[in-house]
Amino acid sequence: MSTGKIWIVGAGPGASDLLTLRALKVIESADVILTDALITKDVRNLFPEKTKVIEVGKRSGDGTNPVTRQQYIHNQMILYYSLGYQVVRLKSGDPMVYGRGVEEIRFLLESELDFELIPGISAGMAAANEFWVPLTERGKASGIHFHSAVKVGGKKNELDGIVQQIENNDTVVIYMGLENLNKMAAELNQRLSKETHINVVSKVSYGDSEILSGNTQFFSTIEASELPASPAVIILGNHTQVPAKKPKHRIDKASIKSKFKKLITQSFLIIF
Repeated sequence: MSTGKIWIVGAGPGASDLLTLRALKVIESADVILTDALITKDVRNLFPEKTKVIEVGKRSGDGTNPVTRQQYIHNQMILYYSLGYQVVRLKSGDPMVYGRGVEEIRFLLESELDFELIPGISAGMAAANEFWVPLTERGKASGIHFHSAVKVGGKKNELDGIVQQIENNDTVVIYMGLENLNKMAAELNQRLSKETHINVVSKVSYGDSEILSGNTQFFSTIEASELPASPAVIILGNHTQVPAKKPKHRIDKASIKSKFKKLITQSFLIIF
């Protein structure tokens, strides 16, 4: 019997071409894939036909006890590992950023199973790059703080840390916070010394991704129906304004070529 192995793999924010080469390699060679609910169709299209796919992800309101769900995942790992299979535990984003990766690592260590962890691009990092939102800028913002909205739902005591981080000119990235954004923005608008910029990035790396930007005052009054769709990440801070509006269409290559020819014909730039 062949030797089994478990791979805990980050699938990134959604687009299949944002997978690492290592992640793609192990997905293509997997016998079993234990997949999260948020893994996109784009990534799922890479699953080999022969591979057994087991859905183990959490869905909002599914009523499943999280402890029971995690135990089921552990049991599936042991079962297929014991059969000598190559098992991929596929997680959206990065396994170590709100992905419960460390819980599964502890279990694998205790069970003495052979495993490897493969990182993925976390949604917060991907969102910033897709829409040119600066997370750090020299001389302005030097720190980044990642938060889960579960603990920052707008309550005063829970926002103390975020208020301090923003006042320190650091950048704050909040996951799973769309539902409480209005309440949180209202509280921040009252407590911060000045209005802070907020970016809501929806469906990061999807074909229909979008960004909605404004200040704390704007988001404290916005209706829920006006917010972008979930899943979304929230990036806020005093220095998180995008440098320019992102063009909707790619710049025409012919236009670039024409501008280049015009440039090099200038007397001080004649190089041909």
